[in-house]
Amino acid sequence: MTQKAGALPEVLKVGANEMELVVFKMYCQMPNGKTETRSYGVNVAKVREIIPMPPLTTVPDLPDYAESLSEVRGEVIPIINLGKLMKMDLPSGADAIEVRQKVIVLEMLGTTVGIIVHEVERIRRIKWTQIKPPPQLLQSKHGGRITGVTKLEESEDLLLILDLESVIQGIGALVTHHGINMDDLKGFEKKKLSGNVMIVDDSMVARKILKDTLENMGLHIMEAPDGKQALKVLNEFIAKIGNEPISKYIHLIITDVEMPEMDGLTFTKNVKSDPRLQGIPVIVNTSLSGDENRQKSKVVGADGYLIKFDVANLVSEVTRFLG
Repeated sequence: MTQKAGALPEVLKVGANEMELVVFKMYCQMPNGKTETRSYGVNVAKVREIIPMPPLTTVPDLPDYAESLSEVRGEVIPIINLGKLMKMDLPSGADAIEVRQKVIVLEMLGTTVGIIVHEVERIRRIKWTQIKPPPQLLQSKHGGRITGVTKLEESEDLLLILDLESVIQGIGALVTHHGINMDDLKGFEKKKLSGNVMIVDDSMVARKILKDTLENMGLHIMEAPDGKQALKVLNEFIAKIGNEPISKYIHLIITDVEMPEMDGLTFTKNVKSDPRLQGIPVIVNTSLSGDENRQKSKVVGADGYLIKFDVANLVSEVTRFLG
C-alpha cells in the first residue's frame, strides 16, 4: 500500500479523470433493529497502510471518537473511531455481527492519523464522472463528511467518499504544511489585495478555510464544488459579458485535484485549452505532494502549485498574481 515518494498515482495522470479508492464497510444498527451496511471509500494516494487493530492508549478530555493513540512503526498517531464519529452503533444481541476491525493509516497534509473501520473490502478504480456530489439529505445524515457518491457496479449499493479534511479537522489535527495550526489563521497578517477569485474544491472544510484566508486579504470569492460546475459558471459568465475578456472579472482560479465529476487536472487542462479562459491564472491546490505532481500540474498549464493549508505559500502565490 506504500506509495513511492513523489510518484503520481497512475489514475491521476493527465486526462485520466479517475482515481483508486480503498473501499471499506461499516455496519450500523438502525432504530428498527435491522442492520444496515454502508460502503465508504478513501483515496489510495492518502493511505499509507492498512493494519490489524493495534493496542490503544486512551487520552482523556477528548470526544469519544478520538480518545485513542497508538504507536505505529515507531510513531504515535491519533486513532479515530469512525463508527462513533459517524454515529453508527454496531449491531448487538441476536443481530450482532462478528467484525475484524482494521485501522487505515492515512498520511496527508503533514498529518498521520488512523481510522478504525469494520471491514476492508478491496481497491476499486472509479472515474470521477461516475462520482456525483452528495445530495443535501445525505450530507446532513453524515455531518457534512461526504464529498461524493456513486453506485457500486455489481449492486444498487451506494459508495460514499469521505471528506478526509473534515474528519481530520474534527480532532484538531488539521495543520498547514509548515505546521501552523489552523487556529492561527485569525492572527495571520492581513495583506489587503483586490480582485475576484474562484475556489474549486469539493470539501466544504477546505473551501471555508481558503475562503476565510482570501477574504481576510481583501479578495472577493466565488465557489464551485467541482470542475464541471466551475466550467459551467465560467461559460455562463462569458455569455453575459460578450466580447470582453473574462480575465477582467475573474482574476484567479484556485483548484483542488480530487473532485467529483471532473478532477482538477482535467479542469485546468480545459481552462488552459480554451482561448476564452486561458488568460485566467490557475493555481492547483492539493493534498497530494511530490515533484511529479507539481510537474503534472505544469503539463496541464497550471500557473502555480500549492500543498493545501500552507498559508504562507498561499499568501505568497496569490500576491504574485494579484499584488
